[in-house]
Amino acid sequence: MSNAPLPTAILPIVDADWLANLPSATRQTLQPDAVARLLHELAIPMVQLRAKGDAESARPFLETWLKALRHQAPDTRIILNDRLAWVAPLQADGVHVGQGDTPAATCRRELGRHRIIGLSTHTLAEIRQAEALGVDYIGFGPIFPTTTKRDTHAVQGVDTLTRMVEATALPLVAIGGITLENLAEVAATGAQGAALISALWQTDWERRLRIAVETWRR
Repeated sequence: MSNAPLPTAILPIVDADWLANLPSATRQTLQPDAVARLLHELAIPMVQLRAKGDAESARPFLETWLKALRHQAPDTRIILNDRLAWVAPLQADGVHVGQGDTPAATCRRELGRHRIIGLSTHTLAEIRQAEALGVDYIGFGPIFPTTTKRDTHAVQGVDTLTRMVEATALPLVAIGGITLENLAEVAATGAQGAALISALWQTDWERRLRIAVETWRR
């Protein structure tokens, strides 16, 4: 397991598919350097980059965002979603995988102990398996209905989230359908973090990021 602790915070996910479907005027304001500078200003400790497309389009997207984050937000750790083979070459800080992606044990074997590994879970049994695998944190959800993923599992709700937080010593990041309106409810469960996509990346993304950080810190 990585020696670096994971601070309690929101976890922005920069998703290539979501950004590609935004209006062009919004995409023009969502420049990697501008986003990275605000992440640095707000002291957001970790960000996940997700590009599920083919390698020809995914790698340039990841490289562009990694470069901006390294230059503008040097203290922010960068996690790649299910791109194990690219973590070391792109000098990312770790990888996040789902139950159907590259096994977490393989990720640990390939990346060693100094990089971060996150694993999505949906049940207590999967959490127990994650504990045995020695991952650094787990994602749990979906907490609410979500439109950013097609292969979703049953909605868990905040009551189940609270029980899962209490059931494990692993840092737990809530995932799925989390908005600015329900973020405080998620934070109240004691979860280590909350992953956000559509709640952040809109026309007024700067305001949304600031609100999310302030809501979580309160």
